[in-house]
Amino acid sequence: MRNENLWSPTKFESFGDGKWRADRKHVPMSSRLYVDTLAPAYNDAIRGYARGHLADLGCGLVPLYQMYRPLVDSIMCVDWASSLHRSPYVDVFADLNEVVDLGEVAFDTVIASDVIEHLHSPAALCQTASKALRTGGHFILGAPFMYWIHEAPYDFHRFTRHALERLLSDAGFAVVAVSPIGGAPEVISDLLVKSLSPWPWISKPLYGSTRAMLRLSIAKKLSAGTRDNMPSGYVAVGRKQ
Repeated sequence: MRNENLWSPTKFESFGDGKWRADRKHVPMSSRLYVDTLAPAYNDAIRGYARGHLADLGCGLVPLYQMYRPLVDSIMCVDWASSLHRSPYVDVFADLNEVVDLGEVAFDTVIASDVIEHLHSPAALCQTASKALRTGGHFILGAPFMYWIHEAPYDFHRFTRHALERLLSDAGFAVVAVSPIGGAPEVISDLLVKSLSPWPWISKPLYGSTRAMLRLSIAKKLSAGTRDNMPSGYVAVGRKQ
């Protein structure tokens, strides 16, 4: 990872006792509820499977660095030269719409966080990960589902659990997990805050009140009951066979 000493948080922040949430300084109110929901899911997957030599595909500003750095030995950052998030950390510039050869290093972990929806040829990303991993290595893949159009015009897809499972299996992975995140309360709350984000004097207190609401037992029960059919997104893990 180039310029590793310059890295600073831009998306996720730790707030004690192994908990993670949206970085309050950098994540706009319109995305904060979604990122709050996403953060613990990524943390669980990384703690469970990130090891050894790691490649971060579509790395951008390397938002997961602080989560995985204590667990891995080395990091290679890969991104598109024309990315909307120009990054000082990129080691390899490549178009992830094509299968990329990352060299002779056999990686133990590959991560692609919230990038696959921006690729017009998403299967190539999974094939790149499979080609880069050693047998038994893990691919951690995150994707939104019920989420607004973002980074237009480079927003091409939303994936169901079944689509992610198919992409992984077609690339030679055993599907370890495809974990839905959020549920109806999170999706509805996120849409409300997004819709009102042009008016911070409304969206900011609404964000606070919805966060409090989501901690209620009835909201947690509703979220669990709707998560399979109405998720905010997914974090998937595949193992190279």
